[in-house]
Amino acid sequence: MALSDALFWFILIAFVVLFWFVPQWLNRRRQQQRIEALSVGDRVLTIGGFVGTLTHFDPEAGAARIRLTEDVEVEILPGAIRGQYRDDAGEAEAAD
Repeated sequence: MALSDALFWFILIAFVVLFWFVPQWLNRRRQQQRIEALSVGDRVLTIGGFVGTLTHFDPEAGAARIRLTEDVEVEILPGAIRGQYRDDAGEAEAAD
């Protein structure tokens, strides 16, 4: 009976790892790829819903600035950038 109990716990832990940790790891990896694909001058969408033009971008230092309007430029964390912004027929979408 001890072998079947051990097998049950092993399978349970394997499912937790598979369905909990792997999707989180994949999401972090996709976000990192989106951040690495950015460059100064790109139109970006933030996780807060702001759309602006990237004016300064240094992911190693953890600094980025976006211009929201002609007179407004804000400093944000690179992780707060959702991705590049596309305006397809009036709809806002993040490039995935």
